[in-house]
Amino acid sequence: MSNVVVFDLDGVITSEEAYWITAGLVLHELAYSPRYWNLQGADTYVPPANAEECDLLSHQVLPKSIMLGFKAHAINSNWDTCYAAVCLCLVDLLARLPDRSTLLPLQPWSADWSAAFREALARYAGPKTIDQSSYRLLEEPLFQGYVSFELFERLNQYAGELLGEPIEGVFARYSPFWIHCQGLFQEIYLGDQLYLQEHGHAPSQPGRYGCIYLEQPILPAETLRATLQQLREQEYVLGIATGRPGKEALVPLQNYGLLEYFDPARIMTHTEVAQAEEKLLAQGDATSLVKPHPYQFLAAAEPEYQPHQPALARGSFIVVGDTTSDVRGGQAAGALVVAVLTGALTAEARQMLEESQPDFMVSDVTKLSELLQRLDDLAIIQRMQFLEREKAEALLRRWFALHMDLMVDEVRLTPKAVSLNSFNGIYRTGGEEYFFKTHVEEQGILEEYYHAELLNNAGYNIVRPLRTVHQKGQQMVIYPVITSPVMFDLMRAVETGDTTQATVDLLATAEQRECERLLKIYRETFALTSADEHGQAPIHQLFWHRLTGGRLHSFYQNKLFPLPGEPAAVDGGQSISFADLLQYRWTINGEEVGEYGQTLGQLIERAQNVLQPAQAALTVIGHGDAHFGNVFLEQQTTYQYFDPAFAGRHTPLLDIVKPFFHNVFATWMYFPQEVEKGLQISIQVEDSHIIVEHNYVLTPVRQAILNTKRTQLLPALIEMLRERNGLPENWEEFVRLALLCCPLLTVNLLDDSKRSAAICWLGLSQAMQMGNLSILEGEIK
Repeated sequence: MSNVVVFDLDGVITSEEAYWITAGLVLHELAYSPRYWNLQGADTYVPPANAEECDLLSHQVLPKSIMLGFKAHAINSNWDTCYAAVCLCLVDLLARLPDRSTLLPLQPWSADWSAAFREALARYAGPKTIDQSSYRLLEEPLFQGYVSFELFERLNQYAGELLGEPIEGVFARYSPFWIHCQGLFQEIYLGDQLYLQEHGHAPSQPGRYGCIYLEQPILPAETLRATLQQLREQEYVLGIATGRPGKEALVPLQNYGLLEYFDPARIMTHTEVAQAEEKLLAQGDATSLVKPHPYQFLAAAEPEYQPHQPALARGSFIVVGDTTSDVRGGQAAGALVVAVLTGALTAEARQMLEESQPDFMVSDVTKLSELLQRLDDLAIIQRMQFLEREKAEALLRRWFALHMDLMVDEVRLTPKAVSLNSFNGIYRTGGEEYFFKTHVEEQGILEEYYHAELLNNAGYNIVRPLRTVHQKGQQMVIYPVITSPVMFDLMRAVETGDTTQATVDLLATAEQRECERLLKIYRETFALTSADEHGQAPIHQLFWHRLTGGRLHSFYQNKLFPLPGEPAAVDGGQSISFADLLQYRWTINGEEVGEYGQTLGQLIERAQNVLQPAQAALTVIGHGDAHFGNVFLEQQTTYQYFDPAFAGRHTPLLDIVKPFFHNVFATWMYFPQEVEKGLQISIQVEDSHIIVEHNYVLTPVRQAILNTKRTQLLPALIEMLRERNGLPENWEEFVRLALLCCPLLTVNLLDDSKRSAAICWLGLSQAMQMGNLSILEGEIK
């Protein structure tokens, strides 16, 4: 069902203009025909004879702005909008009459009552016209904040106050007056010939033009056909939920060549809704099932659905509509709602549509295919998880259903600071809970692989996935739920003063124990790998491919770096372009960064050469991305790895880089707001130099991990490679340039929704230091 898209028609695919003109003509005939109110005392009533007259007379009494106002207030069916206009104008006329006693009880559907009303109006000497002012009741406080059929209820209340007698049901939906107006509407919409064919008898007033002949699609028919065809090619099943009666919905679609794109079992018109309401009424249930009730959307999405059954889970299907009633009804049904602006033709209507909070908005249905492609992208969910978690969870439920044929009862994303390019969480199905995780690599070149079995066979303590999905460039891995704490969380707790679960010594000891096991695995899995084989290793996605595959360009090309404390460059603040930034030399905390004499531009250029993947190398089996967000700590002693998105056979010099940087230096990257609170940083630009002063230092637990790596892992690894003639002459430069990629390309330093200019410059400073630092010694200042 997650591939079902249910469309409203009017304002989305078909134009409502013909219906709106019909509504105005119903009101015009009621107002000026001698059979009804006869405001001008005419002897006869001549219906409009052509399209121009239809348009003119309709808009005289029912301006388009009023119709749009009704739509914005979630009165969706055109019968109901017509009825709302008639009722408001009738109450307005009643309010003008000095003596209304002869008109009680109100029975505006009765010919006798209409005759009495005509006589009362004839005696009234004041103005008796229908125009924009006739709808001023909508401005009364009594009606503010009420939508849909609530407006009719308020109208009964107002009429009762006006007439000094309780008014119940006169202005209700499906009242005798509603049915009277609906019948007149159908006569005017269909015209003499079609009405006779449809109903088997002549209309009450001959000579009607038939507004059905004014029907037009909302966009050119060929454009709509192309859009629906594209959705079908994307394997979506298309349905309809419309307030139009059956033939009035189907005939225009057939005429436009659009009907064939919709699943006949998923077409829900007002005809089917009325039939369902009749069945309920026979059981003593007077529930209205029209929008914004979710019934029509649910029945279109699931043809076997019956009234009062539970709604579907959030995100189970897609609804495309143009009114607040579509939004309210679609979301109540469990759908993700896409609002199109083609039906919201005024600023007020658009504002009310936005305030109804659809899940997504597009200008028209031609943008739907592209939107749905994006919603099917795990990168979208990754970005949404922090600010729109509920919506992200709905999209993920849909993704599970579409790509894994997995119907889950509940999805809970667990956004964490460590989730810079990934997301994870728990889903529940059949009473069991499972852990899921995926890595998102935008602008990626290589595909990622989850080689958990390879790691397990090599001796890693790895959480083995229950299921791995790789489809259309997207991966999802399902694991059993692990209850051990994550090292990332333990490190953060200790560095912020919470030692209830771990201490500096405990974590440093665990790191030392893991360094010993890692060296043992390296020793036992060493092998020579050809340039071609090594070039295909997934780990290069994290370094060289980010430099050359689009991420560097998309993050920084033609961008400006505002200085800390300055307003944005577009507001006149001081800033440095990325192109200029590449040329500067740096001095950080009093020391010139440049033992190797390189600017950022030179470092990047060099990295693109040195980190080139297609190089023969002495390789090991490694996790590739073993930062602490991917490591559990079992029984306070042993590392347990998961999420082997970049596992494989690659050089150990790359295998150590991500945990070396992220586990030690990157607190600012994960917790930018917290770090900024205590950060003091200044930037001066002098000639060809950038001079940075800051007070950012490693916390004791980070320093302990760094010391452990420098003493227990790195010297032994270098010696092992040297003994096997596998240590490149430029090994230290190789590692430095890989480290450079971590602060520069893991996150976009210019994403001001997540980090300030101060944190941006701290990250740039670290990039420069990583590119120039000896990993065996030296201090980050």
